[in-house]
Amino acid sequence: MTLRSASLLALSCAAALTLAACGSSRPADAGDGAPLVARWTGGSLSLPQFEAAYSATESALSDSSMTPVQRRLDFLERYVDFQLKVLSARAAGYDRDSSYLAEVAEYRDQLAGPYFTDRQILDDIVRDIYDKQAEQVSARHLLIRVGPYAPAPDTLAAYQRIVAIRDSIAAGAYTLEAAARRYSQDPSVEQNGGALGFFSGGQTVLAFENAAYNTPVGQTAGPVRTQFGYHLVEVMDRRPTPSQVRARHILIRPTGGAAADTAAAMAEVQSLAARVAAGESFEALARQYSQDPGSAPQGGDLGVFGPGRMVPEFEQAAFGLQTVGDVSAPIRTQFGIHLIQLSERVARPTFETQQDELRQLALRLPRTALKRRSIGRQFREDNGGRFDAGVVRAALAQFPADSAYVRATRDGFGAMGSTPFAVVGDTVLTVSRLQDVYRRTRVGENPVENLVAVAEDYADERSVEQAVAGLEDRDPEFGRVFRSYADGVLYFRAAEDSVWTPAKDDEAGLRAYYAAHRGQYRWPDRRRALAFRTPGDSILHVVVAELNAGRSPADVFAEYQGGRFNLRLDTVYVADSTQTALDRVLALNPGENSDVVAERSRLAVYVFEAVEPSREKTFDEARAELISGYQIDLERAWERRLRSRYRAETYPARVPPVGPPRAAADRPARVGG
Repeated sequence: MTLRSASLLALSCAAALTLAACGSSRPADAGDGAPLVARWTGGSLSLPQFEAAYSATESALSDSSMTPVQRRLDFLERYVDFQLKVLSARAAGYDRDSSYLAEVAEYRDQLAGPYFTDRQILDDIVRDIYDKQAEQVSARHLLIRVGPYAPAPDTLAAYQRIVAIRDSIAAGAYTLEAAARRYSQDPSVEQNGGALGFFSGGQTVLAFENAAYNTPVGQTAGPVRTQFGYHLVEVMDRRPTPSQVRARHILIRPTGGAAADTAAAMAEVQSLAARVAAGESFEALARQYSQDPGSAPQGGDLGVFGPGRMVPEFEQAAFGLQTVGDVSAPIRTQFGIHLIQLSERVARPTFETQQDELRQLALRLPRTALKRRSIGRQFREDNGGRFDAGVVRAALAQFPADSAYVRATRDGFGAMGSTPFAVVGDTVLTVSRLQDVYRRTRVGENPVENLVAVAEDYADERSVEQAVAGLEDRDPEFGRVFRSYADGVLYFRAAEDSVWTPAKDDEAGLRAYYAAHRGQYRWPDRRRALAFRTPGDSILHVVVAELNAGRSPADVFAEYQGGRFNLRLDTVYVADSTQTALDRVLALNPGENSDVVAERSRLAVYVFEAVEPSREKTFDEARAELISGYQIDLERAWERRLRSRYRAETYPARVPPVGPPRAAADRPARVGG
């Protein structure tokens, strides 16, 4: 390993540790009573800073050759060396180089958006969904439709109507089911009487979901407003979410629609159930008889699934099986007659293992976009910004209401185009911007109010962009993450010039290093072998036959080399297992050859010639190792110079052998997506 590759690990550690301390070192007279464990010109490291930095990096420092105490003290010294290297890089002007500034700016742009989305928007949503998914709620609802941009009289009328229905239910005139069948404007009410079955977190709109989860069984919540209208929500039941299962099934489809066809299919499934009960393999019977083309070749295996993935009749039967190996009674669904066998019960995933999946779900939910706009709106208000809906309405009032969308997108806003409708930080948004915004918008009922809302959404999104642009000033954690990367790039650039390039290009220095370390670089005993190689195997079978007949490798190669076979003959050396096809050489005796062996993109035949005894490597043979060793020497010399220049001191006696216990809130938080 070269020093550069080794330094990648060191940098990863340093980048992590700067999350806790880089750029925020306190002077020696901080006055908070915390002991200093290191100091240098322009900076210092207190014990709490050290503990925070070590905690952030501990998982990357598990060097089994060191005791825990040694790892902590080694970290202290490497932390100080890293800080001094970054300090020297800044002093040398690396942080003013245009390519450095461009690289850091690009990284910041890539990091800030996802970081903001995760921390400010998604973290709470994802946790809320996970917590709710521990339980399922069964609810019935009644819906009176009214759109989100409906005129105020229509909205009031819908509200008054559902309140009257609610009051009639409370007075005993109806059950909610009877009222739903009579009044609900949900198209599915004729089939289900408003019953929605069991659902869990992330499966309905947020306002409806919250109402269902916050209402006791047997009680009714509402009116609840969603984008669909007003709802009354009756909670019918609650239950712990069934664990995921893995199951097999056998499906027999009736050959026709007559009752006799269904009876025949049922009789066949019952016969198969009896054979399973008698000890025959469910898997084998599924392969032979199941008419589900997707699962039959896998012995009926349906994989792992949770609630909501299968039709209700199938799901109820599958989740009702208690013990692995249990088989259901024949189950009829719209697909035919099923026999189901439980293969496995799967414990609920932990939050950590399900986090990425829940994040993807949350990104698709309307609640995420709503929260993003809410954060943008709050940021704008907190920073003196404003949104003037009256200006937007006045701009749209130039056109007839029923053609406002067409006229605005086609003709623009004329003299009103230069009128500000929002201020976001130091940016003024004028009405003329809305022409392009509206071209990307669909409008429904009440188009004017819809377009006013779109204008506010646009202002909210510009506010989010400004919040992201100044994120490091408002979020200390992001500031530390960003600075850690910037400092890491400075370190790499300084090390490139101070260590890696000089070590590689200093021929005289490398030869002097080689002379000073003679005997360190040796080949072990190695097996020398010849490798016949070609992309196709036809000629290699001829090679094997020729070798087995006693011809020498040189004669065989001379006859068949090159040409359309593209045959090569290489010398290879094998000292120990390589975990590749070359290991076949280890099983040969001198003079023996292998059969045709598959390498990565070629085929080969190996001939074991002889054992080459251990010997010292030549300068050229050892060059890569010499560069690595020489780099280590140069880096250590660089560190000594910097410690002297910046008068660095460490106080290892002040570092306790074991760090303080960490509370959950002190553990490194998840960053990014």
